[in-house]
Amino acid sequence: MRKSLLFLTSSDVQNPDADFSDYLLHELFKRMTDEYDVTCLTPAFFGGRDVESIGGVTYIRRGTSGSFLWHVFCQIRSRPEAFVFLANIPFLEYLFQWGPVPHARFLTRSSTYPMASPSQTSFVFHPSVLTAESAQTDQPFVRLPEGLDLLSPESAWLEKEKRPTFVYVSRPSQPKELFDARQAFIAVYQEFPEVQLWIIGHCPTRFDSLIPETMRPHLHYLGDMEPAARNRYISRATALLVPSREDNWGMIVYEAARVGTPAIVYETPGLCDAVQYGMTGYLAKINHPGGLAAEMRSCLLDQTTYQMLRYAAHQFSTTKHHHDLEPHFREWLRTQL
Repeated sequence: MRKSLLFLTSSDVQNPDADFSDYLLHELFKRMTDEYDVTCLTPAFFGGRDVESIGGVTYIRRGTSGSFLWHVFCQIRSRPEAFVFLANIPFLEYLFQWGPVPHARFLTRSSTYPMASPSQTSFVFHPSVLTAESAQTDQPFVRLPEGLDLLSPESAWLEKEKRPTFVYVSRPSQPKELFDARQAFIAVYQEFPEVQLWIIGHCPTRFDSLIPETMRPHLHYLGDMEPAARNRYISRATALLVPSREDNWGMIVYEAARVGTPAIVYETPGLCDAVQYGMTGYLAKINHPGGLAAEMRSCLLDQTTYQMLRYAAHQFSTTKHHHDLEPHFREWLRTQL
């Protein structure tokens, strides 16, 4: 008999505010459907269906952030046989830690999990790394490899745009990043008037009215697209902009490196590792649009360094190419269930 997995998440892949980790989780969930019945319960959002099957995963959307707790317990009562996984919902995690749900496990985007009981087995999720925590091991945290092969099976290098082109993959949950990318683009445009900026993904805020009219044709909103199409655009760009101040989003840096595009990043945990502190990409000296613009200027002016970093980034990404998150997650499920 197939076992049932019930994932509780604060958003899902179709949510307008979905971020990269939601896409990674979905890719992970759908790969488990050959062995398990997988359901994901998430708060509803405007325009979303109440029940929807995506890639074999059943998404059930109920309530709001305030009423979601009630729907969670109703769902659990109706499916007592399912193993429950909570993804980054701290209040629910606290309740489940002390509540009568012995088969609950935890997914979180933090590298540590302070609320875990010494007798509780949990699973720590992060957008670029997985760490398994178990009281049965001598080492409570076991680092698992990055899951690059989940989202980017293609690694072909495409010809670069003839114009200097920077690309930013938008995250609606981090509007400050888009603001920084725009400000850096404006600064670089003053010296390189042929430069253009591609913005991929859902973009709730457009800045057309806030930039000079002469610059507007150089700013392109490309909208949402599948990972394969997204990577083709990234491959054609000069560099990827990742102005993240708050969290580790290193996976997109590796994805870009695999298709021949180095990244310009802020100095934040995870992103520093993804560019090896400037040895496989560009690391801004300050986490400010001015620091981002300075590195954009560098990659346009110094072609020797640019080509060196481009190939160094690719070589570094291939060291993770053979590590696939799926079998490790599947094996962890079998040990837990």
